[in-house]
Amino acid sequence: MLKVSVETEVIDLKTGISAKTGKPYNIREQEAWMYGYGRDGQPQKHPQKIKLTLDDEQEKGYPVGQYILDPASIYVDRFGQVAIRARLRVPAAAVPAQPKAA
Repeated sequence: MLKVSVETEVIDLKTGISAKTGKPYNIREQEAWMYGYGRDGQPQKHPQKIKLTLDDEQEKGYPVGQYILDPASIYVDRFGQVAIRARLRVPAAAVPAQPKAA
């Protein structure tokens, strides 16, 4: 599992007009740090800064905290190639247990 650390809730907004469609666009990004792996498959010693592109329906960014990369981040794109769009989730160990019904 790839670990990701969000250290700020600041969201950067990129706006413009699409050259292809002529329509305006907004891209919201949030900075995070990913604890990745090298080409040799070994964990890297230091995290790397990444940008998370937020979905349109995400009103807010991710709260400060520790996450893992959700498996839903990996999909097949329109060209039949493997693609990744980072979506984060809280690790199961960090989610408080729900009380069991009697």
